Amino acid sequence: MAEHIITLVLSGERLDVTTSTPFVVALRDLLYEGDWELLKEDMKKKENIMKEVQTCEKLEKVVHLDETVYEPLIFPEFQEWLREENISPKDFKNVSLKGLYDLALEYADRNFYDTAHDIIKFMLDIDENYAPAYELKGSLLVEQGKIEEGIKYLDKAVEIDPWLVQAYASLGEAHYNLGDYEKAIHYWERELEYNPNDKITYFMITEAYHEINRKDLAAKTLERLLKIDPDNIPALYQLSQLYRDLGNEEKAKEMEEKIMNCKPKYPTELEPWARVMLKHGRYKEVVEELEKIVESSPLNTLARLLLVVPYVKLGQIDKAREILEDIGQNNFWYYYGKKEVLDELLTEEEKRACGIS
Repeated sequence: MAEHIITLVLSGERLDVTTSTPFVVALRDLLYEGDWELLKEDMKKKENIMKEVQTCEKLEKVVHLDETVYEPLIFPEFQEWLREENISPKDFKNVSLKGLYDLALEYADRNFYDTAHDIIKFMLDIDENYAPAYELKGSLLVEQGKIEEGIKYLDKAVEIDPWLVQAYASLGEAHYNLGDYEKAIHYWERELEYNPNDKITYFMITEAYHEINRKDLAAKTLERLLKIDPDNIPALYQLSQLYRDLGNEEKAKEMEEKIMNCKPKYPTELEPWARVMLKHGRYKEVVEELEKIVESSPLNTLARLLLVVPYVKLGQIDKAREILEDIGQNNFWYYYGKKEVLDELLTEEEKRACGIS
């Protein structure tokens, strides 16, 4: 039963704000994308709800009613309110379930999986053929380690909606985690049929081909990616390594040359770009680029660590030692994890000179 909170006077009319008022605004936003008319069509036989809607519509003449009215929304409380108002899933005819989907995702992102699954169940009680709900449930189950159960829901999602790209992505991940790399490749390829510009998926397929020792097909996958993104530095770098493993040194050098004609734009491009540039003795160019990055982002530990190599090569040992001492003291495990970069690019004498044991 709604409790009275406050009475407002608007143009001489008294408007009662109750404990139901925030829930009615939430109902409008979550299930009707902010549309009062669609809500009223479904709730026209619910006297209490209609009265609240009338109050809200009058209030909105002077104040905007948005998520600040009801956030944070506690879904179990929202569900309890629906039960108190005798609103059941069969009452929802003109709804959009996107708001509930996003809410379930928010709960899952905060590791409140039980509540996320409750929201998904509520969605399916409203519409048992809502494919995104099956996709989300399956993806969450995979994330929770319940892979085989998750696959069942993901299969249901693509059965209902064969164009649901995210379900194929999650099916690929699920089968990869089970060690069934060929099935993972199959589903990721299905994903690319509908979304050929998803660059991450090309790398996932490449990794799966590595697992079954098909470096030739891994290389072909990255070649496809480079057709849509010719300057993708991580793809160029991996492809150079694959060509070298496959005995094609000429193509490997060609990929490295392309990398040296690029500039890193994203964090994931920084290390492969620097590795190739340093391998080919382009020390001053690397210093120039990395110092600009460190100047704009002083906490960029990777850029600082990579600077050690060109500093040593250019005889600026003191600068190299200063960086190593700072990272070693304040971020030891990061330094330890990246030490192989220094081992690869510095000689034993150079490492001793800057204090690397």
